[in-house]
Amino acid sequence: MSEQAKIPRLPIPALKATVDRCLRSIEPLVRNNIDALAETSKKAMDFLKVANRLQHRLTVYEKTQPNSWLESWWLELAYLSWREGLCINSNYWVSFIDNPDAYDTAKASDIPLLGSQEYLNGKSFESNEYGEFQIRRAVKFIQKTLDYKELINNGHIPVDKTKAGPLCMYQYQRMFGVTRVPRMGCDELRQTRSSTNSRTIVVIADDQLYCIKVYDSVGRRRLDGDLESDLHAVVADVVERKRRGDLDPAISVLTAGHRDRWSVAYEKLQNQPANSTTLAAVQDALFAVSLDTTFGSPAGSINAHQQNFKCHGTRPGHNRWYDKCVSFVVDRNGTAGYVGEHSPCDALIPAIMLEEVVKNVARDHITRNVVSACTPNYVSHVKRLRFTDVDAS
Repeated sequence: MSEQAKIPRLPIPALKATVDRCLRSIEPLVRNNIDALAETSKKAMDFLKVANRLQHRLTVYEKTQPNSWLESWWLELAYLSWREGLCINSNYWVSFIDNPDAYDTAKASDIPLLGSQEYLNGKSFESNEYGEFQIRRAVKFIQKTLDYKELINNGHIPVDKTKAGPLCMYQYQRMFGVTRVPRMGCDELRQTRSSTNSRTIVVIADDQLYCIKVYDSVGRRRLDGDLESDLHAVVADVVERKRRGDLDPAISVLTAGHRDRWSVAYEKLQNQPANSTTLAAVQDALFAVSLDTTFGSPAGSINAHQQNFKCHGTRPGHNRWYDKCVSFVVDRNGTAGYVGEHSPCDALIPAIMLEEVVKNVARDHITRNVVSACTPNYVSHVKRLRFTDVDAS
């Protein structure tokens, strides 16, 4: 952010220039209809006669905005007021290359043959279990992402530039601790000082939510082995609760649905103290990590549908919190991906981060039977986030 003050404000286009550009953009559509073009041109000229009042209001409004006269309108109209589900209409996903050192991987007896219809359909399998390598690779992604966040916090990310000068770096600060909150008609983004400087992440397994501390009380990073212990505690709890039939409702699936429907359910949850506390914990987390029991086949496929399974699983909408800006997904065999909520920042910014994260994960080899560094007598720092007294209707 060292050159942020040098970035010019977005200028307000001259009114006549705006109208001229509008007419030029319309012309190819009505080129063969002279009457329609003439009528449109007349309406544009009539508009110019009365538009100065609007232009003046825009000039006054621009002075009240911290960065740009367009920013809040663009965010609201292009993203937050869009009512369809985020899962396939707004969020983007990224698939990472598989780790060649993977071990303890699940296999299916009915692996589809190369080129078969099942293969082309991107068949995926459910293992109903979690893997050691899966957990260890998830921890690598957590740690390397925290490395990058600390670079941002310490001002060590090089300023993006063009020949014309520096580019705005504000969006780098809009990845961590940012959550989209459903509201009727138009959503809002929640990012607070506490969420930006949070010491927790949220882990999702079998639609159950857990809060994990990735920093201790004085801000020291948890070691790899400590976080592995935490993730093992998460999956052990999920497996046992699933065996007993004691899982909470899959509230996370609502984040994939229609925004107004989700806003109604959200309001009900928000009005219940225990559920409100869970929602706040999710929103305060730096990012989300989803641990899946599914795995794709064949390994290493670059089929688009197959790759999509990495990020959306075999039950689309489940085991994700699509409202989080940053979410990692790691399947049973350690295959990993990323799902991003688009409104806080352009996908290019997370892509720059992910390129660095993936490169550093690949360098930090995971070796079977080599124990990760851990704190002696470490006590797990996992908190189950519950949704209770939920009306299933």
